[in-house]
Amino acid sequence: MCYAIPGRVISVDGRTVTVDYFGESRKAHLVNDSVEPGEYVYAQGGIIVGKVSEKDALEILDTWKEKFFELKNVDAGLAAPETESVLSPILKKAESTGTLSRNEMLAVLSAEGDGLQSLYSTANRIRKDNLDNACCVHGILEFSNYCETNCLYCGIRCGNKALKRYRMDEEQIADAVDHAVEELGFKALVLQSGEDPYYTDDMLVDIVKRIREKHGILVFMSIGERSRECYRKLYEAGAYGALLRFEISNPEIYGRMRPGKKKEDRMQLIRDLNELGFVLATGFLIGLPGQTKQDIINDILLTKSLKPDMYSFGPLIPHPGTPLASVEKSKLNDVLKVIALSRLVDPEAKILVTTALETLSPDAGRAALLAGGNSLMINTTPPEFRKFYELYPGKAKEESVDDTIKKTVGLLHSLGRAPTDLGI
Repeated sequence: MCYAIPGRVISVDGRTVTVDYFGESRKAHLVNDSVEPGEYVYAQGGIIVGKVSEKDALEILDTWKEKFFELKNVDAGLAAPETESVLSPILKKAESTGTLSRNEMLAVLSAEGDGLQSLYSTANRIRKDNLDNACCVHGILEFSNYCETNCLYCGIRCGNKALKRYRMDEEQIADAVDHAVEELGFKALVLQSGEDPYYTDDMLVDIVKRIREKHGILVFMSIGERSRECYRKLYEAGAYGALLRFEISNPEIYGRMRPGKKKEDRMQLIRDLNELGFVLATGFLIGLPGQTKQDIINDILLTKSLKPDMYSFGPLIPHPGTPLASVEKSKLNDVLKVIALSRLVDPEAKILVTTALETLSPDAGRAALLAGGNSLMINTTPPEFRKFYELYPGKAKEESVDDTIKKTVGLLHSLGRAPTDLGI
C-alpha cells in the first residue's frame, strides 16, 4: 500500500512548488532538493520528500484514478448536515467564523446527549470543507525504551524498574526502516524513543543521514528534550519533522507530573523547533490529575498559538508501574470533544488520532475520524521490541503490522478517506 500519491510539478517559485493531483493543485516546500516542472514528486507534511519516475508515477496514478474520486464521494456522504441541538448557535458560529469565546468553548466541552452528535458531525464537516478527504498515515518506529526522566504518567519512566529495557542499534533501525518503506509503503516515519542519552547527537545524525541517503521519506524525530543544536544538526541531516508535546499548559500540574522539569524549557524548545523549520507536531495529555476544562481550553489555545503542522492529543491511560496507577483513565467522549473543539477553532489543523485511543474502545479510531480527526500513525516497531515500549498498559498489539495496515486502510476507505498527505 502506498501512503502518498505522486503529483506532477506544475511550477516552482523559489522554494514553493505547485503540484497537480488529478486536476487539483496543492503547494509544498522544497528544503534541499531541486525539482523542475513536469517531474513527479511525493509530498509529506507539506514538504517534497522525493521524486518518482514518470513511468512509476503514471502506474500508481492509474490505480488511484477511479478510487480517488470514489472516496471523495463517500466522504461527502458522511459529512452530514448538523442536527439541531442546544449547541447549534455555537456550532454555526464556529463554522462561519472559526472563532469561539472561552465560555462557548466551555459549553462545547460540557456537551452531552444530542449535543455530542451535533458537535461531532459539525467538526467532521469543517474538516472536509478545509482539508477534503486526505488523511496522513505515518509509521512510527520505537527504537529505545530507556528514559532518563521520571514523568509520573509514563510507563517507560526511569523509575519503572520492572520494565524490560531495550535499545535498537543502527543496523536494526536501518533494517526496520527499510522494511517500513520498501515492504509496507510508508512515506513518513516517526523515530521515537525515551529521553535516552546513550544515543549521542552524532549517532542520531548518522542514523538520519543513512535513512535519507537511501529513502525519499519524511523523517520525524520524537526523542524528547534535546538541545537546539542537536535538533539543528538533525534537520540539516534530513529529519524535517519533530513530534514534541508540551503535555499540559498549567505550569503547576506540569511541575508535579514532570519532577525536576520546567514547562518554560519545554516551550522554548518547541519554539526553537518552529524557528528551525521543522514540520511540528505538538499537543497535550487529556485527563491528568487536577486538569480542569479551563485547562483543556488553555491547552487547545496554546496548541493553536504554536501554529503546529499537526495536533497530537493523548488520553491518560495510567500504567501500573507509575504513581498514577490508581487514577481513572480518560473517557472516550472527553477525548472526542477535545478533537472536535480543536477542529472548530482551527479549521485547517491536521489532527492526529493516536493509537492510545484504541485502548479506550475498539471503535475509537472511527469515532475520532468522524469527530474532526484526519491523521493516523501505525506502529512499525519490530514485534520483539514493540511489547516493551509500554507508555501505557494495553499498548502492544498481538496483530501483525500487515494486519494493522489492512484494518486501517479498510477503515479509511469505509469513511471515504484517502491515505495520503497532499501538500499544504
